[in-house]
Amino acid sequence: MTTAKCAYFFRRKKEHFMSTAVMDRPAPSKFDGAEKGENPKAQDPHAVDAPSPVVESPAPPAAPKKSKRPILFAVLGVAALGVGTYWFAHRAIESTDDAQVDADVVALAPRIAGVVTKVSFTDNEAVIAGQILAEIDDAPTRAKLAQAEATLASAVASASAADAEARIVAMNAKTNKSVTASSLYAASAGATGSRDQIAEAEARVTVAQANLSQAASERERGKLLLKSGAISQAELDRVNTTADAANATLAQARAYVASLRSMAAQASSRVEEASAKAAQARDVDVFVLQAEARAKAAHALVDQLAAARELAALDLSYTKITAPAAGIVSKKSVAVGQTLSVGVPIVQFVPTQAVWVTANFKETQVGKMRVGQPAKISIDAFPGLELKGEIESFSVATGSRFALLPPDNSSGNFTKVVQRVPVRVHIRDLPANIALRPGMNSELSIDTGK
Repeated sequence: MTTAKCAYFFRRKKEHFMSTAVMDRPAPSKFDGAEKGENPKAQDPHAVDAPSPVVESPAPPAAPKKSKRPILFAVLGVAALGVGTYWFAHRAIESTDDAQVDADVVALAPRIAGVVTKVSFTDNEAVIAGQILAEIDDAPTRAKLAQAEATLASAVASASAADAEARIVAMNAKTNKSVTASSLYAASAGATGSRDQIAEAEARVTVAQANLSQAASERERGKLLLKSGAISQAELDRVNTTADAANATLAQARAYVASLRSMAAQASSRVEEASAKAAQARDVDVFVLQAEARAKAAHALVDQLAAARELAALDLSYTKITAPAAGIVSKKSVAVGQTLSVGVPIVQFVPTQAVWVTANFKETQVGKMRVGQPAKISIDAFPGLELKGEIESFSVATGSRFALLPPDNSSGNFTKVVQRVPVRVHIRDLPANIALRPGMNSELSIDTGK
């Protein structure tokens, strides 16, 4: 209660008290002058003497009336105390009747296009979470799902083959490396042995040449000795045989050297061939990498087709339109046989429990409001019901700022208008038998002192 109202209340009480005091005063009597010794005729000389009334014995004096002032003052004190108590208790209360029940109004729409085959709800029906509301013809989506599964199976088989090929290529690469390394080692060892044998054979040729030269010298000396008769013909024949043997040994040694040189050339060729194969074996790693890359590409294709299969399965599940939560569906706009398009709403869904109150307080009222302050809520549709709540959040701007045409105070004349700030109030412990509908009017008060 404001100060002006309190002053008006006390003024009205004072006026009532004065009028009561005047009414309680006793009226004057005709015997008042006689009691004071005055002659009535002296007051009015033209008065006619009235017949003397019969003198009666005077009545006993009445008992004095008790004053009502203490009671009145007590009432005024109690009233003032009540007014003060009410003002003190409600000095931090901010209230408004510009409040409405709010909720998330969801437009349920199909996620795929198709023909409706079944509708399982009626208008304004209460539904539960997951309840099927409508069904779309699922034959096309089932076919797409089967096609995706077949393509995926083919890709999985190809990926398995690519993995096997990669393993074989890797194994062959390792084997070829080992074989070429062994061949190169053997060819190199053979070439080295051939060079050693050639050196040995050349040494034998040298020895054979020396033996041949000695045998030729002895032959010439034997011929001279035979002419002089110092030796016999038999001894000369023995010398000639030795010379011929030395010549044959030299020829054999030279032939062996030639053979060894030919073998050495072949060994060198094998070394070159083994070296080439070793170099090619080193390049086999590239083939292994290529095989592994093909296997990875095959597995990537498997993942891609698996995702396509999941999409096909999702499309199949989208043929059933379900309720996202417990609530009520209204504004039904679907029927069996109707062709639906993606995103076109078929019904409006409102949850029954996830509701709140939006109170539009004046900007002069929200200065002391904070999140979490308690609130009392009364719904016009349920007289006598008082709900408890608390401030949940404040709008980032006033309601006029979110209007289709927000005000522009920088142009033209300006008239200051008190703005309203939407405040979201959470309802605590909403009874299960109370069904709040979005848009219902309510009155709300906030205790800003807490």
